[in-house]
Amino acid sequence: MSLFEKAGRKFEETKRSFVGGADAEDGPDYVCRSCERAVNENYDHCPHCGDAAVEPVE
Repeated sequence: MSLFEKAGRKFEETKRSFVGGADAEDGPDYVCRSCERAVNENYDHCPHCGDAAVEPVE
């Protein structure tokens, strides 16, 4: 993933947190097992800690 793709994803994530996207009321769809932070999309690696531990919330 390029630097611009990472920056774009981070921007969208931040924008959704301020604006309140469709996921805002439902809660996160994914979570990182490593850092236990919410993730809005199914990333290969966590955008917060970089670990490959993103899983769907059950």
